[in-house]
Amino acid sequence: MDPDRYGGRISGYNTPAFKELQPGVPRTVGVLDVDYARVAGSRLPEHWDIDVVGFMVMQRQESPAGSGREVWQRTAFHTYRDHNLSDLDAAVEGVDLVIGHNLFDGDYRCLRTYGDLVDVGRLVAKTVDTLYFARHLVTGGTPRAAGLDLTTLARAQGLRERAKQESRTEAHHGIRTIHDAEERWLFQPVSDDCELMLEFWNELLTSRRLRSRTRRSETVEHAVGEDELRLLTEPQLTPDAFTHLLTTRGTVYQLAGSARNESVARIHREIERQRAGGSVANPHPAAAHRQRCLSPGGVGERQCTQLIPVTQTYCRNHRSRRRCRGNPALDDTCTDIVQGDQTHCRWHRMTALYVPPGHRVREDFTRPVPLLGWDLASDWGYDTATGSFFARLYRNGEDLSAPPTVWLSGLDPELPDVVALTDAVAQATGRSRRDVVMALTDDRRSPRDRAVTTQDWEPVECTSPCPCGSPDCGHGEPCPNDECNGHDLHTMRNPTGETDVTAWQDHFECCEGCGGTFVDISLPSRPWGEVDIDAGATVHPGVSHYELGVYP
Repeated sequence: MDPDRYGGRISGYNTPAFKELQPGVPRTVGVLDVDYARVAGSRLPEHWDIDVVGFMVMQRQESPAGSGREVWQRTAFHTYRDHNLSDLDAAVEGVDLVIGHNLFDGDYRCLRTYGDLVDVGRLVAKTVDTLYFARHLVTGGTPRAAGLDLTTLARAQGLRERAKQESRTEAHHGIRTIHDAEERWLFQPVSDDCELMLEFWNELLTSRRLRSRTRRSETVEHAVGEDELRLLTEPQLTPDAFTHLLTTRGTVYQLAGSARNESVARIHREIERQRAGGSVANPHPAAAHRQRCLSPGGVGERQCTQLIPVTQTYCRNHRSRRRCRGNPALDDTCTDIVQGDQTHCRWHRMTALYVPPGHRVREDFTRPVPLLGWDLASDWGYDTATGSFFARLYRNGEDLSAPPTVWLSGLDPELPDVVALTDAVAQATGRSRRDVVMALTDDRRSPRDRAVTTQDWEPVECTSPCPCGSPDCGHGEPCPNDECNGHDLHTMRNPTGETDVTAWQDHFECCEGCGGTFVDISLPSRPWGEVDIDAGATVHPGVSHYELGVYP
């Protein structure tokens, strides 16, 4: 892997030459892109930690070919992590305009939680967000317009394919050094998105048109007039207008209820301390199928003591007389009554996402850890009482009423973010960091990604754990032939049938070579395709289905 994949040494980059643009188009621009480490599958940017920030500085220069034509030539490329993010302000001072895609609704909302390191208001004052422009042109500003992501728009304009097939944003890699990337896995550089972003912006300026695609993959062309052109060459929002955008319109997200599992990490630590001292003993197994109602009750009251199934959020009483939680980040209380499983009234569902600069939204939560060999009872989460992530890891087969096989409490080592938690779980379990990443992010992966992972693996010896991802799949079991002393090797898993997208078939071969067997299984969480309106099925791209003749 070249050092330039992490910003250490960036090779030259020029755009294709274009004719002289009208006066007013900036001469020096900075292209900004942020890769995140997402937390618990949340779509709320105020939760996220930055992985790396890329800032590419481009300057208009005369083309070597002459003829009055110009090119954009890269003069600098900067990468920032949390330890040097404060240097971003100085780099922004040297450019006339900052461009990017989904900055207002994504990147800047994440960067605002680093308010002690970077002034997002200074960025906004120079920013052109091409997603903001596309929404204005295509739908008049509707915030949730579909088909306006950078990959789709670049393809519609006839630009190069986006190189980042599996970004660190989705895979949650948290790579820290070039050596780490070379030793563990390859990743696409953040500079790729910056380059594609510049080419997209340049195409809009020169062609004066935006092509978008409908849900039926039909291409629609929108003309870029003089008013729309100013949205591409001049800052679109002031810092105050950006703050107003967050607090009034914003993208609607529901904040989850607080106090889930009563800050499970803090309570678990206290119970273990008392057990170790002999002052308390629990004679009953844990009731994993029940939890307390998540309502904190009225003012001054503790959490409701009513036990409810884990599939529910509130008891029957609190489902009909519970107050809106307001916006705790701004100490904004509310007296409205909410119904069902809602935690906020309509107004606060729209504005509860707003937090002051320098503050990150955190909530208690727990998630399972579907890590092979540890997947039956392990979980991980965040504890607001300690300000730390945690993991309770039970090796399969261990007594679940006993303390966890590995208890990562966040004290030693400290676990301030998901990157640190990933490293700690990998070290404690002996599994690869990639396996741990997949386990911690399994709940937010798309059905297509799950299906590809389910099929794409290589068989191993019968004495090694099977990499298929399913516990007790039958790998390593004695051969069903009574006259054979061998063991079954799990060699393949493929979709089967034509309409049931949850149907898969495993193939086993005896390590002694006496024969093979097929076993039909059902994987509801990993469908190999989607059911059509006519009750047929369409196979996910990248999945091989031999009966339907569909190949990646």
